[in-house]
Amino acid sequence: MNHPALFRSCAAVLLCALASAVAQAQPSDAQIKEILTQRIDVDKQAVGLAAVIVNGEQVRIVTHGFQGLDKAAPITADTLFEVGSITKTFTALLLADMVVNGELKLDDPVEKWLPQGLSVGVNGLKLRDYTGAPIRLVDLATHRSGLPRLPDNMPNGTRADPYVDYREQQLLVYLKSRETLVETDAGKTTKKRDEAYAYSNLGFGLLGYVLARAANMPYDELLQKRVLTPLGLTSTYLDTPRSELARFSDGHYLEKGTTLKQAKHWRFDVIAPAGALRMSAKDMGRYAQAASGAIDTPLKAAFTLAQKRYREGMGPINPQGLAWILATINDRAIVTHDGATGGFSSTLWVEPERKSAVAVLSNTASRITDVGLHLMEPSIPLANLASMRAEAVAVDAKSLEQFVGTYALNPNFSVTVRTRDGKLFAQATGQGEFELFAKSVSVFFARVTPLEIAFEEIKDGKAGRFLITQAGRTRPAQRVE
Repeated sequence: MNHPALFRSCAAVLLCALASAVAQAQPSDAQIKEILTQRIDVDKQAVGLAAVIVNGEQVRIVTHGFQGLDKAAPITADTLFEVGSITKTFTALLLADMVVNGELKLDDPVEKWLPQGLSVGVNGLKLRDYTGAPIRLVDLATHRSGLPRLPDNMPNGTRADPYVDYREQQLLVYLKSRETLVETDAGKTTKKRDEAYAYSNLGFGLLGYVLARAANMPYDELLQKRVLTPLGLTSTYLDTPRSELARFSDGHYLEKGTTLKQAKHWRFDVIAPAGALRMSAKDMGRYAQAASGAIDTPLKAAFTLAQKRYREGMGPINPQGLAWILATINDRAIVTHDGATGGFSSTLWVEPERKSAVAVLSNTASRITDVGLHLMEPSIPLANLASMRAEAVAVDAKSLEQFVGTYALNPNFSVTVRTRDGKLFAQATGQGEFELFAKSVSVFFARVTPLEIAFEEIKDGKAGRFLITQAGRTRPAQRVE
């Protein structure tokens, strides 16, 4: 799909599986300022950043940089950022609140709230898998509906603003065509409900759409009434009011990974529940307090319901809540979500047991997950961006074939290595594939996250194992096939 995703999988997921360093003290404001300064002034990875640190009732906000390449206005706690797929946790909170209040159930079929007899020629839309099982609200909220990441009838927009023209009519046409496909497909190209995890912006857009229909009000009004107002979020918007545009940061992207360019703000219609929110760091701090239980709100029970484990997620180490991704870091139970649009990145880490949280907001579509993870657990180091941009050496295709195979880190977690077009790729259990770059003929590094893989015990043209080094820890992975 040519349209950019709203969510970037946690680049630290593999790291989360390996990390077990001794906990360290949380960085001071001055130390956080140094980190932000490094990313902006030295690494040139953003124009402006805001870090939010929650410890109970205390919220610290540290900022650095500017609202735009040509904007002298500095980033403040009140600057507005696009937060992308962190929006999904708000839509999931709506669902959880409606369940808590007995208005619907997680197992309710989605089709219960789909339109009947509209102009798309629908006489009662169905949303089922090829076995005839109705897709449920919980399936949408846990990315296990079988729906694709994006619908196949998105207009031919631009990467600069890909969601703006996708409206209710297009969504209903897609659902009707999918209904026809499922009835004749017999599972050839579609999945059963709850068969597997598959991240879906479409699914969360649809979830918000049917919740609004269940409540008999537009999604924006429902979100305001049930979430934003009860939580006291006064600087969180689906559409930025004209009166607030002066504090809405420009977005940016990295051209060829090195040159900062201004990006267009993304706009949404029916897919808004998947990624449309704009927020200030101050509001993100209050949302993180509510999500961690640090402050008492009318949505406390809904947060608890949303943050429970429901299904296996992108991998065994990261079960899925309602939108939230669950992780264990140094025996600490964390819930997390990232967000990204064409010009912004965001990351949110919440620890309910300690009533603490960390968020980082960037006005550039670039790496910041490692910053949030480091601020949450300082024993986990920041990415060495200079190392990750290092030049790779050439390794011939025959040599690369020695490393192809599956290597187990433990009985439940493995890494599959494969070649394609003369390049080497790795894919951990339940995670996305990423390219490996040669440091030498047998040692490789990744650029998506700081790690190094050294292949060893090469015999009869096959490596017997590799050593993976990440977060200052080295572990062996034995070839299993």
